[in-house]
Amino acid sequence: MVTNKKISVVLMAGLVIVLTVLAAMGESRQQSSAFVGLCVYSGDGFSILTNGTESVGVYASLDVGRVYRVTGVLYSSTSGLRMRPERVEPAEPTFPIDSLTGAYWPSRGYYLLTPAKIRLALPIDAAKGEMVSVEGLWHGGKFYPLNYRRLGLHEGPVDGMPWEVEGTVIYSGRQTLIWNGSEEIAVYPPYGVELEPGLRIRVLGIVRLYSRISLFVDSRDDILVLGLAERRPLQDAAIGDMAVGNCTVLGTGRSLKLDCADLRLYGFSARVGDVIHMEALRRRSSLLCLNCSVIMPREELPNGICSFSEGMFARISGNVSWVKVYRNGFGLANITAGDCWVLLKLRKSLGIRLDENDTVTAYGFFTTYRGMLAFEVASGDDVCSGNC
Repeated sequence: MVTNKKISVVLMAGLVIVLTVLAAMGESRQQSSAFVGLCVYSGDGFSILTNGTESVGVYASLDVGRVYRVTGVLYSSTSGLRMRPERVEPAEPTFPIDSLTGAYWPSRGYYLLTPAKIRLALPIDAAKGEMVSVEGLWHGGKFYPLNYRRLGLHEGPVDGMPWEVEGTVIYSGRQTLIWNGSEEIAVYPPYGVELEPGLRIRVLGIVRLYSRISLFVDSRDDILVLGLAERRPLQDAAIGDMAVGNCTVLGTGRSLKLDCADLRLYGFSARVGDVIHMEALRRRSSLLCLNCSVIMPREELPNGICSFSEGMFARISGNVSWVKVYRNGFGLANITAGDCWVLLKLRKSLGIRLDENDTVTAYGFFTTYRGMLAFEVASGDDVCSGNC
């Protein structure tokens, strides 16, 4: 019996020693540790922190984009390191961070253009297209910004980068061209957005350097209408201005030839001899009518048959005293009014036939024919015979 009691005491003592050792080991494994990392995910009471090399899942709801110091028991799981936090507090990063410089571009996501397109995990407080210097951390193919510094917009065009420019729309349609005071810039607005000629705009887009500077606009919000082109007298108007003046039409066709400008006028129809009021967009090699009207029809011009001046445009009116047509189809008609007369040149291509005693009104230019006073018209529409 004594022997059995001794054995029981020894076993009990051994068991106490073993339990003490196991408790000590368990206590060692449960010792608290700290982790400093950037929150890159948060939801349903669970967040993920990373320091760029390690990631830890923390059972707490934290703010994505903020750095935390978390103290708790760290352990491994089948999904990686985990921690049940005892203490969570905001912290400064103690891990290495990266720095990027580019243009901020929020468009169906948040991006930094360097000009490579880098996805930002979070927005920053900067203007669209503005250059920024950003410090942060890469994770999951995105860049998480921690600090940033605004640097302002690009002053000039750089291929692949945003640029903001002001100018006047001088062409629209398949390609929109604006004049910024020194050159033409091709603007490609979003689908469904049309820019009318004569508008002054400020536009932000991505530059592509082709034969001319091209600007690809991301959103209609990136186009701001500032007003209309500046009005100036025709003789003072520069490219991009609205030229204003009164002119006489000297020639017709797809455009009008005017007596007041070397440039032809597009976008308006009138007859030779009509006096028009013109408000037109001055372009590099033409004028585009924005608001034009006939202020004096050619029928109201005075009869200039007695005011011969070679090369001058005029309206003449009188009676046909004689007509002569040559074998080649060219003809002459003598038009008289009182003591004044002039030879009306009748090219075969005009398709005009006049007879003696016809009353004729014609619109054209004074010239000479074999030393005699003559008058020449551009088309058959510029001659009216009979009751005009």
